[in-house]
Amino acid sequence: MRILLIAPRSDFPDVTPIWLRIAQMSLLILEALSGSEHEVTVVEEEIEPIPYEQQWDVVGITAMTATAPRSYELARRFRNLGAKVVLGGVHPSMLPEEGTRHADAVVVGEAEGIWPQVLEDARCDRLKSIYFNVAPEIQQIPLVHYKNRRRLIPYPPRFNPVVASRGCPKSCEFCCVHKVYGRRFRRLPLDQVLEQVRLRPTRNVMFLDDNIASHRDWAAELFNRLQPLKLRIISQIPVSFILDDELFAGAVKAGLKAVFVGIETIDEKALARYSKSVTFEDYVEAIRRCRRARVIFHAALIFGMDEHECSIFERTLQFVMAQSIPSVSAYVLTPYPGTDLYDRLKREGRLLHRNWSYYDHLTPVFQPARMTLRELTDGYMHFRQRLFGLGGILRRLPVQIAVDPVAYLGLSMAFRSTTGLLEEHYRRYFRWLDNRSPLADSSSGEGAWAL
Repeated sequence: MRILLIAPRSDFPDVTPIWLRIAQMSLLILEALSGSEHEVTVVEEEIEPIPYEQQWDVVGITAMTATAPRSYELARRFRNLGAKVVLGGVHPSMLPEEGTRHADAVVVGEAEGIWPQVLEDARCDRLKSIYFNVAPEIQQIPLVHYKNRRRLIPYPPRFNPVVASRGCPKSCEFCCVHKVYGRRFRRLPLDQVLEQVRLRPTRNVMFLDDNIASHRDWAAELFNRLQPLKLRIISQIPVSFILDDELFAGAVKAGLKAVFVGIETIDEKALARYSKSVTFEDYVEAIRRCRRARVIFHAALIFGMDEHECSIFERTLQFVMAQSIPSVSAYVLTPYPGTDLYDRLKREGRLLHRNWSYYDHLTPVFQPARMTLRELTDGYMHFRQRLFGLGGILRRLPVQIAVDPVAYLGLSMAFRSTTGLLEEHYRRYFRWLDNRSPLADSSSGEGAWAL
C-alpha cells in the first residue's frame, strides 16, 4: 500500500530556527513500523507541502490539540479522495469519539504493537473505529533512520530525536503525559538506546523523554555509556538532576549542552499546590551550575495559574533578568482536553470555548481566577516584549558569552519573532471571541467551537 504520514501545521506560524528543528519522532516510528512491503512518505506540513495530487491508500495523521482542526480538515479531504484515514497522537487519544467523526479509525495510546494490525485491517477493508494501545511494552519501539525528507531544506535536521523512556510518575494538573503514557516509568534497554544514537547523521542528539531521570541509576549508566560517542546533547531534565553532582557531571561529560527545565512558576503558593519538591533557591543553584558547566538552561514558565495576580509578570521578569536565564519559553496556561485542569475548569464554568486551534499554550481560553482575560493577555505580552526586546536580550548577553553566545542570540531572535507575531494573533482572537456563534458545534471541525 501507499501510505502518507502527516504532521499538520498549526494556525500560529512556527518560527523555530531551522538549526533547532527536529524530525517528528512519532512519524519516524510509524514509518519504521510500517514494514518494507509498503511505500511510505512522511510530511511535516510546517516546512513542506502535502502531496494531494498523488493516490494514497492510507493516510495517518498525528494531532495535537492545536492542530486538531487542521487534522480534521485534512482527514475529510483525503477521505473524499478515496484514502482510509487514521488519526493518532495526544488529542485523538484524549477524545477518541470526536476523532471517529472525522476519520476511519483512531489509535488511542502508542503505535508500537498496534500499527501493523491497523495497516492489515486497512488492507482488508475491516478497520475498527478505535484501537486501544495504552502503555505497551517499550521494547517494541523500533530503530528509526534519520533521513532528509524536507524538500525545502537542503540538509538533515541538526538535532536527532531519541526516545529512551516513556511514562511519568507525576500527575501535574495541567499535563496529560501520565494519561497518555502512564505513570509507570518504562525504560528501553541501554544497548537499544545506544544503537539508535549511533544511527544519527550528526553529533547532535535530543532526548524526548518526559522524565529521563525517573530512575537515577539507569540515567547515570545511560550518560556514562554515551561519553565515548562525543555527542552534543539536549534533554528535558528536572532540577533534581542538575543538583545531583554525580549525575549532572556524568551528563556533562557525555556532551550535555542544553537542558529544558519546567520551572512553571516562581510563585511559592502555586509551587506548593503543584507539589513541586524544589525551592526557589534550588532553581537559582541549578541555573548557576549549568552556567559553570557551559550548559544552556532553558526555563519553561507558565502564566495564568489560579494563584497568579497581575504582579506575577513583573516578579517573573525580575527573576529571569537577575539570574540572566539564557533561554525562556513563556506560556499561557492551557487546559488541554484529558488533563485534570480541563476537567476542573469545565466544572467551574471557566472554559470560554472549545476552538481547539486556540489551545496552543499562547492564547488564554479560560477565565483566570485573579485577573481579567485582558490583564492576562496584556501582562503576558508585556513580559515577552521586555524579555525579548533588544534591551532584554543585550542585558543578558554578557553572561552568555562564556556559554554559547551564538545559540543565545539565535534563540532570542526566534522568541522575538514570535512575540511580534503574537500581537496580530491576539487581535484576531479577541475579534473571534466577540463574534463567535454560541450555537457552534464542537464536533463540526470548522474551528468556531463553543462549549
